Amino acid sequence: LLSRLSTQVLLSLYEYAERWSDETSGVQLRRTSVQLFGLFVDARLDFVKKGGRAEALVSHLSRTLNAEIADVDHTSVLIAKEWEMIYFSLQTFEKISNALSPLVWKELTMWTSIFKCLAHPHPWVQLIASRTVHSHFSSCKVSQFEKISDNAASVLLKIPGSLFEVTRNLCFEINSEEEHQSDDINTMAIKNLSWIINVMDKYPSLCFKNEEAKLAITEADKEDDEEEKVNNSPVTWLITRLSNIAKKRGTKRREAVFKCFAAFVTVCDASILCNHLELMIEPLNRVVVESEAREEHLMFMNQPTNMNSSEVADLPNEVLQLLEDKCGTEIFIKILAAIKSKAREKRDSRKQRIAQEGMQDPEAAAKRRITKQVKEKSRMKRRINERKIGRGVFTKKPRHH
Repeated sequence: LLSRLSTQVLLSLYEYAERWSDETSGVQLRRTSVQLFGLFVDARLDFVKKGGRAEALVSHLSRTLNAEIADVDHTSVLIAKEWEMIYFSLQTFEKISNALSPLVWKELTMWTSIFKCLAHPHPWVQLIASRTVHSHFSSCKVSQFEKISDNAASVLLKIPGSLFEVTRNLCFEINSEEEHQSDDINTMAIKNLSWIINVMDKYPSLCFKNEEAKLAITEADKEDDEEEKVNNSPVTWLITRLSNIAKKRGTKRREAVFKCFAAFVTVCDASILCNHLELMIEPLNRVVVESEAREEHLMFMNQPTNMNSSEVADLPNEVLQLLEDKCGTEIFIKILAAIKSKAREKRDSRKQRIAQEGMQDPEAAAKRRITKQVKEKSRMKRRINERKIGRGVFTKKPRHH
């Protein structure tokens, strides 16, 4: 319909949209105006480009998005309750970015807000923010990052430390709880991280806000209370972060990390992978060992083998093979043997500590056994419910007295 309207009628409708977008208007009108701007960009880009409307629209979207999420650290975005205005603002900005990419590179405030939206709790906001970032990355070449200038073709050169913030928020997406995992979001995160890792390796200074600054890792969700190492190697930080994410149980979460490792094998030089081979092999080997132990337990108990259990190890084994092919068999076998030896020593030490606790503090040992039994009962109930759902049983049978 908009494509068939005259310029005069279009101008009248556009003025209505601008009036609705005023801060004095209600939330619904402002949200409708943002959606209407997106329709204008889709149907009549020629009209939007005239009279400075595109520049004014980008500035308006930047102010709107910044006002919605506030100018705060990315972790504070998690408390946001409203998401629709943020989503539709990003949607309209994405349309402008695809059609007029040089125009949007200058709006640094908007990009800063987009980077924060990567850690927004709503999956739609995460996905569209990740998609917009990937579109921008796809238009850039690694060689463009050699020199910082006002005419730089990437916002990463104009916003100090933004590369690290984007990386941290993408890891946040992958580290979502199992029930919140999304294949689409994880796929976009993997694509972005696969592009980022090479830039991190060649131009690590882009991760720092200034030359003297060090990476400040302030993750609030460290697994197993294990501190992540702080150093001046962004690539090491990234792979360590992903390795720690894979420690936490969760099939989809681990699958996303392992697919990320596989993507790194495809896009990275062998030198990068060899320097971080231990960090990548350790979580992969852990899943393979857990799967084998589970299979052995089922066979020992004379229970039928679970096909899903064996399939869990397929992806880790494939990634391990890719790493061996890329880095060479000799170094791969050497590091894998060291990891297995370290895991065995850690397991023996843990058993010894539990045995000593049983003799020195029987009460604590009893509490440990009770906690283990409760977890086992909970796990069995969950497995039974999963099997029922798999068979299409969603209601409990009535009990007859």
